[in-house]
Amino acid sequence: MTVIKFYKQNNNFVKLKATGHTGYAEQGKDILCASVSSILGSLAIGLKMVLNLKIKYKENETDGSMLIEMPQNLNQEQLQKSNLLFEVAYVSLKDLKSGYSNYIKLEVID
Repeated sequence: MTVIKFYKQNNNFVKLKATGHTGYAEQGKDILCASVSSILGSLAIGLKMVLNLKIKYKENETDGSMLIEMPQNLNQEQLQKSNLLFEVAYVSLKDLKSGYSNYIKLEVID
């Protein structure tokens, strides 16, 4: 199972932690795990390359973990745009989870 935790502070997304492979199919053929990775990877690309934020980013394909941590002291525009990207990722994962709830767990931690 893949567990994805979105962390919020003052109603803003500040961190994401994902752990584990979905286990939907064998490694290399798991389209569900690939979908989750694609959504999370797009979030990281959007934050780093589109918004040019200096996020803390770690990924480990072996154990299926990913960490995205937002920098401190973002201005209001940066917060607004980064929250939008996080919200798109969250809603996308929530939609994916609706059909595969045995393989994906989502949490939002305030």
